[in-house]
Order: sequence, then structure tokens, then C-alpha cells
Amino acid sequence: MEDWPTQLKTIGADLAGHFLLTTGKHSSRFFMLARIAEHPKILQQWCQQLWQQLQAYHVTTFVGAAMGGILPAYGMAAVANGRALTAEKTPDGAMEIYHGALRVGEPVIVIEDAVATGFSIHKVMHAVEAQGAQVRAIGAFVDRGTAKPWTVPFVAVYRVPEPIPIWEPAQCPLCAAGLPLVTPKSPGFRPNDTGSKMV
Repeated sequence: MEDWPTQLKTIGADLAGHFLLTTGKHSSRFFMLARIAEHPKILQQWCQQLWQQLQAYHVTTFVGAAMGGILPAYGMAAVANGRALTAEKTPDGAMEIYHGALRVGEPVIVIEDAVATGFSIHKVMHAVEAQGAQVRAIGAFVDRGTAKPWTVPFVAVYRVPEPIPIWEPAQCPLCAAGLPLVTPKSPGFRPNDTGSKMV
């Protein structure tokens, strides 16, 4: 069995520092899981492991949230001989899937790379349900260990041993300490930017 946390560190996907998450909250750790997709064989390993955990649901339609869930969803579809769809952001901040992509009652698995608050997945679930389809399960490569706003089954390849702290900006101790804030998903971000380092 793969040593998933060691592999994440080896490819530079597990970062420590002071990070701005897409929700606007701050955290001391970030998983740059686009690094997995840089290596097709590694991506396949993660998808195969996740499929082993999801196979019992007998669902082969995968929906990934833009941007982090797109390649994992396509990887899952390849492993499961299924199909992959993308939920994209709308101008009002919601998510949508192109009209007619899903059948009424069709079972779906929502896929994400790393799950922090689960806010993005919650919006993808609404997009799936808006077409009359049903979310049967949620799968992710990494679970950061915080509470999730859903009741359907959730599985992850790697779950951190202890929940990773997430703070509102006003309560962030890293801000109080003066540590520079970095935006890991910005186009110009580099892992050796001020405020971040590999774990």
C-alpha cells in the first residue's frame, strides 16, 4: 500500500505557511494537489485507490468542481470506465453543470482533490440536484479533517491525523504574528514564496 502522506511531501504537494483559502479563511497548511496531476502514473494510483473505496456504490458518473476536481474526476472516470463532468463557477458564485448533462434520478459521485470546509462540494451538490440527479457519495484525495456540511457518505484516500486549523481573518494567529499571507492558487504562486514551505 502506498505511503500517501510521504508521497505528497516528495512531490511538493504538502505545504506549511500562511495561506488564503478560496473561502476567504486562513490556514497554516495547504495541499497543492495539482502536483499529483503533473505525474499521470501517480494520478492513476490515487484514482485507483479512491475507486476501491467508492466501487461499492456502483456509480460511474463523476462530477468534479472547477478547478481542483476536474482532473481527479476524469481520472476516476478512466479507472471506473465511466464518464466525467465539470461543475463550473457562475458569476454569482454558485456552481452549474451544462444543461442536460445529467438525467433525472441519475446517481452521481462528486469528486474533489482536497476538502477543507466542504463549501465548494456543497455548491456542486446543488448543481447536481438542480438537474434532478442524486449525489450518492463524495470522494476526495485528501480530507483536511474539518466538519463537512453534508450527510451523504464521504471517503478520502488520505485523512490527516488531526484537523488542520482554519481561521477567519480577524482571528488568525498567523496574521497577528505578522507572517505574510500567500494565495496558493494564484497563477504566480511558487512553493518557496515567503510564508510557505514544504512540510
